Amino acid sequence: MRKKLLAFLIVFAMVLFLAACSDEVGGGSVSHKNSGLDTSLKRSTDMLVSSGGELEIQRLTRAETKQMGEPETWTIFVYMCGSDLESDGGLATMDLQEMIEGSPSGKTRFVVQTGGANAWDNDLVDDALIQRFVIENHNITEIEAVAGANMGSAKTLAEFLDWGVATYPAEKMGLVFWNHGGGSITGVCFDEQNENDSLSLLEIENALTSVYPKMTDAFEFIGFDACLMGTLETANVIAPHARYMIASEELEPGYGWDYTAIGSFVGANPAADGAELGKVVVDSFYEACVAIDSHKEATLSCIDLSKIDELVYAFNDVAREMYHATNKTDLLSTMVKGITSAQNFGGNNKSEGYTNMVDLGSVLKKITGHVAGTDQALAALADCVVYMKNGRDKADAHGLAIYYPLAVQGSEELAIFKDICVSPYYMSFVDKMAYGSDTNGDFSAYSDIDWFGTNSLYWSGSYDETGGSAYWSDLDQATTSAYNFNEDETAVSFSSLPAINANGMYGFTISADTLDYVDAVYCDVFMDAGDGETLIELGLDDNITADWNTGKFEDNFNGYWVSLPDGQPLATYIIEQGDNYNVYTSPVMLNGIDTNLRIKIDFAVDGNYTITIIGAWDGIDAVTGQAAKEIKKLKQGDLITPIYYSYNINNDEEGIYEGEAYTFNNDPVIYEEPLAVGDYYYSFQIDDIFGSSLYTDFEIFTVDANGEIYFN
Repeated sequence: MRKKLLAFLIVFAMVLFLAACSDEVGGGSVSHKNSGLDTSLKRSTDMLVSSGGELEIQRLTRAETKQMGEPETWTIFVYMCGSDLESDGGLATMDLQEMIEGSPSGKTRFVVQTGGANAWDNDLVDDALIQRFVIENHNITEIEAVAGANMGSAKTLAEFLDWGVATYPAEKMGLVFWNHGGGSITGVCFDEQNENDSLSLLEIENALTSVYPKMTDAFEFIGFDACLMGTLETANVIAPHARYMIASEELEPGYGWDYTAIGSFVGANPAADGAELGKVVVDSFYEACVAIDSHKEATLSCIDLSKIDELVYAFNDVAREMYHATNKTDLLSTMVKGITSAQNFGGNNKSEGYTNMVDLGSVLKKITGHVAGTDQALAALADCVVYMKNGRDKADAHGLAIYYPLAVQGSEELAIFKDICVSPYYMSFVDKMAYGSDTNGDFSAYSDIDWFGTNSLYWSGSYDETGGSAYWSDLDQATTSAYNFNEDETAVSFSSLPAINANGMYGFTISADTLDYVDAVYCDVFMDAGDGETLIELGLDDNITADWNTGKFEDNFNGYWVSLPDGQPLATYIIEQGDNYNVYTSPVMLNGIDTNLRIKIDFAVDGNYTITIIGAWDGIDAVTGQAAKEIKKLKQGDLITPIYYSYNINNDEEGIYEGEAYTFNNDPVIYEEPLAVGDYYYSFQIDDIFGSSLYTDFEIFTVDANGEIYFN
């Protein structure tokens, strides 16, 4: 069902933003200082690699463990970096109140360090200070305060842990990182008073290693009340320091964990272990998500860290097969398509930015039957996951994500990854694919010397973000345009060039010898801004006719586009393709603030479909890699202003256009509308398996007054 045709008057009402597209879109460099690292410390986990590629995991271990506190006592340390979650929304204050309500006795306490926010929504916390509080017996008491410090520093974390375990030891102790998360590369706890500097996994490991000799027992759990930190890299780094990890693969709603439920449970069940508490954390979190209708995208898992070694060894066996299969183009293509189509988290497109976090179990399932060892790795993964819940839109989440560069974003990102990657073979696989992006898939001169043997850069223990393969620097030389029309800069070639065929369809045929290099094909539609040279992008879609056996692709365009009720088309970019749904993102301003609409199309068996606005998500910060914490529900009266990326066909200049403000009427259902009369430009985007994209030349099609569509 489609609504009646609405007049489309946006083109000549648009105003060109001064900001360039590259300044606004996620996917930029990683801003990370690794501040406060104690370089004299040896790493708590060593990943030793022989010249033959054999992996040996060595971890700090205690000859014997001894409880650090009185029986049936719990201390949960909370490293609360307030950031904009507190200064804009008061969410840290809300959780402090939950802790007060959930601390029924002196045997159950929360010990909290606050900092990292420009303002606090209570009279107790001072934004100019680092403060430490004890919450017990339904009371909160300030214990000490010092001058403000960077909560994104390993030194600040180490000082809190040193003080905490010495002053408030307990039979069982937990540690919670409270803030934004960005995944394995950018870490957690972004301090808005210090340029949003964050704690990397190396910094977390460094702080935990520094306090290790002062503890006679491990933390019962380490948790991340933050987005995207439920990764294998995270679990592997913290494995020597805790029995369990609790973390989310996907975004967490701003309300986060239920600390009243957590404190009440351990208060009533002091003998409970981290697995039992983990179930309470997961269930209460999911119930809170249901209450605010955000459960469909939610994930949270409790991981048994004693099982991580077995998983890492099993995954390394799979990664060995993956690496050796890179010289078999058809198998390589199957593997990469499996990875890029696997469940992923936190966006991963040009509008929202890239986390490059994909579900490990989903990847293993996608390549099962093609790569040996996946069944063993899946079994080891399942053994690690004590308990988890995930919403129906994250049905293929298995409890732990892993890094894969869906978009190669430069040398710094890969340099960080080399010191946290769980497998030397996986590192060499990722590195080889990055090399392929620089050579269009020609591996003839590739060497893996950086990753194996005595001089290996892998897991070097140097805490050094430099190094890596020499060609990595080429990845930092971004092209002047995101729209690449040069066939020579991808691994793809044509046997039939893009053209209008006898049936009036625009299409092409990929040559048989490069078809395996094609990862995905999309249509990209632009409208004419009216000046004869500026094109305004309406977005990317998978609505094409594709024959993957012959390599023949054609347009399937019907002249309709997802639009607001006032007729303005939304620039939409596909981010997830489910069995019976697609999820898109659309850059907009919401009440004057840049963000993205999340839009879902549900396909019914009878061919009908429903288009619904899920909410607004701010995406990944282009500089820091910080992920916005939640998808916000829209409210009646909200002003939605569409944003469009533009491209100048004469000089390749890119920019951003602004549409007209639309007042949301509290109905999230929208429709595809016919495009207004005028000329439009159509291109195909062809993604190769090495992360490069090729755009075909534009063809102009016209929508006439009768609604007919034809290519010129």
